Amino acid sequence: MPSNETTPSSPAWHALAAEAVRTSLGTEPRTGLSREEVLLRRRRHGPNSLPHRRGRSLVLVFASQFQSPLIYLLFAAAAVAFFIGERKDAAVILVVVFVNAIIGALQEGRAERSLAALRQLAGLKSRVVRSGREEVVEAGDLVPGDILVLAAGDAVGSDARLLECAQFQTAEAALTGESLPVAKDPAPLGAETVLADRRNMVYAGTHATAGRALAAVVATGQHSEIGRIAAMAESTEGKKTPLELRVAQFGRTLVIAAIVVFLGVLGLGHLQGQSFAQIFMIAISQMVSMVPEGLPVAMTIALAVGVQRMARRRAIVRRLSAVETLGSTTLICSDKTGTLTKNEMTVTAIYLPGEPLIEVGGTGYEPKGDFRQGGTVVTAERSEGLRRLLEAAVLCNDATLSAPEEGAPRWRILGDPTEGALITAAAKAGIDAAR
Repeated sequence: MPSNETTPSSPAWHALAAEAVRTSLGTEPRTGLSREEVLLRRRRHGPNSLPHRRGRSLVLVFASQFQSPLIYLLFAAAAVAFFIGERKDAAVILVVVFVNAIIGALQEGRAERSLAALRQLAGLKSRVVRSGREEVVEAGDLVPGDILVLAAGDAVGSDARLLECAQFQTAEAALTGESLPVAKDPAPLGAETVLADRRNMVYAGTHATAGRALAAVVATGQHSEIGRIAAMAESTEGKKTPLELRVAQFGRTLVIAAIVVFLGVLGLGHLQGQSFAQIFMIAISQMVSMVPEGLPVAMTIALAVGVQRMARRRAIVRRLSAVETLGSTTLICSDKTGTLTKNEMTVTAIYLPGEPLIEVGGTGYEPKGDFRQGGTVVTAERSEGLRRLLEAAVLCNDATLSAPEEGAPRWRILGDPTEGALITAAAKAGIDAAR
């Protein structure tokens, strides 16, 4: 098949008719691309992976712990103490500095390893048509022009233009923040249609919740919408946190104060007629005594405790100083779905005709929790109304509940989040959807 596809970002794919999309990409829904053409396009467009900065090595993380005016001041104090013969004081200061660096490096290194592990989780699979046959491939191997075969529960591995679909819906919360499934239609749209309203497109990072569809891949890797977002995030310049700025200011103030004390002691000693050598040693000792050797360690330990508390809430903190910034935050302007919330629905109460409210325990999609009516535990075996309601919820349901596995350590659903909540409630009552 000829390779006449354009660059991934050139056309407004949502504004083209399906036939024009196929012609532009040089592909057909029934045959897809040949293996030779796939290899050619992969060399041209690169792998279907998101850009990211390489993580810092432990050596660089350790070295970064010394980049603080306060640490510079401690090193200077240690050098002066050693010079005037106070070697024990110098050793104590150096031990404190290196202990502080080790604690900080271990904590930040653990965060770097956690992020690296997340990137190395098993890749997504995609079903495609190639050389006239359906096959399952790694999402990272997708190229522009590939024909995706999508069904309820499938993850979308790249940006694609729908060619045909039947009652097809996708969950796009991860990209647009829309908490409800979006119904799709392959009909062309206006060129100015915004991303969230492009009903004839599917995007990497989303997943299908209902129906079936055929779609032609139009953008992969950094050219996809989520790839552009990732590129912007990676290119963002890091700024010093308020804590780092205050510590730097404190260090500068301390240096100025130490110099003033040093000169003041020298001046007073000279006025009193003391020898320069004697008063110089006294002035140096006063300067060293002003340095708060324990402050860096105390700060690092306090921040490390905050990092551990965040980790228990499943938040990875890469820089210790970010904990203080987050603790001082009074207003966060953020998309809700998928950021502040998980887009996981949970059944919390059930109403049955003529009966008191039934409260349902548990959160998320893990099938753990009981049913209580007026404080008394209720089971599906003893309550016919509850059993019949949950059985109906399972029978009128297209979602699938998946147990934790390697690469996916949490319970999750494939399909509509609301239907997932219903099937989870049934599982809590011991009703198996597979039966």
